[in-house]
Amino acid sequence: MKSYLEKNSGKISFALLSLSLFVSFIFNLDSAGSGGHIADFNGTWGYVEALTKHFFIYPSQTTTKVVTDNTPLGYMILSWINYFFNDEYIVRLIYCAISITLPILFYFALKGHYENLDSNTLLLLASIIFLLPSFRAGAIWANNSVVANIFFLTYVIFLNSWLKKAQFNKIDINILYQLFFLALAVYTRQYYALIYLYAMYIYFKKLSLKNFLMVSLIVFIFTLPGFWLLLNDPSNYILLTHLFNLKIYNTILISPSIMAFYLIPIFLILFLNKVYTFDFKDKYNVLSTIFFIILISIISIIFDYNYRVGGGFFVKLSYLFFDNLILGIATSVIGLILLSHLAREDNDNLVLVVILILGFPSHFIFQKYFEPMFFLMLFLMFKSEIPKMFLKTKKNIYYLALYLGLYLASGILNHIFKITKTFVT
Repeated sequence: MKSYLEKNSGKISFALLSLSLFVSFIFNLDSAGSGGHIADFNGTWGYVEALTKHFFIYPSQTTTKVVTDNTPLGYMILSWINYFFNDEYIVRLIYCAISITLPILFYFALKGHYENLDSNTLLLLASIIFLLPSFRAGAIWANNSVVANIFFLTYVIFLNSWLKKAQFNKIDINILYQLFFLALAVYTRQYYALIYLYAMYIYFKKLSLKNFLMVSLIVFIFTLPGFWLLLNDPSNYILLTHLFNLKIYNTILISPSIMAFYLIPIFLILFLNKVYTFDFKDKYNVLSTIFFIILISIISIIFDYNYRVGGGFFVKLSYLFFDNLILGIATSVIGLILLSHLAREDNDNLVLVVILILGFPSHFIFQKYFEPMFFLMLFLMFKSEIPKMFLKTKKNIYYLALYLGLYLASGILNHIFKITKTFVT
């Protein structure tokens, strides 16, 4: 019996966690804890209904007050489902079922990326997506972040397939697929435009100047609908400028803290297994750590962010337990240290790290921006030995699942008892 369970742990985990998603759907849970996904759905459903009646309409043209800070493709997809069923509940249920595509795609992406690893191990890791509160809440409340991540992951699959072929002397259909699915991600959630910076960096490295310019032209063509949206509905431009914040120092503190949440358990597990160590004799490690401590200490003095709205798990926890930013500062430093270790392995990693740290200079920075995007990137885009070492032992995935399971439980409890809304004031 034990042997059967061990051999099929991936399939069993995937089946049980899929079922748990629909159980959560029945109870209308927002496992992210804040109730933000519920508010997002209720605030934009009027726009979805308007799109159901008209092929395309701007949020500002709807008769109901619509609050949306995202590009429209996700709402259009919901409207197409609603066109056939005309029922809010059924639309959410279908969307929840579609959401299972993400962990399935993650599994196939892992299988293509780690060809020598056991399929059961990879399916077990893919099942962990179900434990991420933002994914679950997004699936249950038809949040466009789920579809955006499906498009993004499809882009990554084509990208990794293209990079493995090592034939960069021409623009083949694979590149068009990459750009197309990344464009779909951007028109569902605009912050995926950040990934275009990385994509263009890769194309510049791999392609000839002539082919790079041709790809740039294709990218420009894909941006035209975005310019059209901005020019034809001024409210989009006003909204985008409102969301952008020049206080980038807030981003430098918050984003590494959020990413540290996912990196800490992975590095800690490897450290406890004596697979990965921090060399205190290495000048790079010592000097970079001192630099990060000084940098974040200075930023903490001028830090100006409304922690009641976003800020990530550790920042919220810091104000909840200590009524100050101390935990946010500590995890920000740790996040920068761990990210620097990834960046040190390959220059491509450095580009990704810089984009992720500086890419969200917004008035509001939420954990859901990175979840599960950063998790997907860590195992599929970073050129690092860390994920490979982590996946060598299945027990590591069990430990990570336990960590994320506790995280999920805290989100559900927060949703039920309104902990942060009661105490973080």
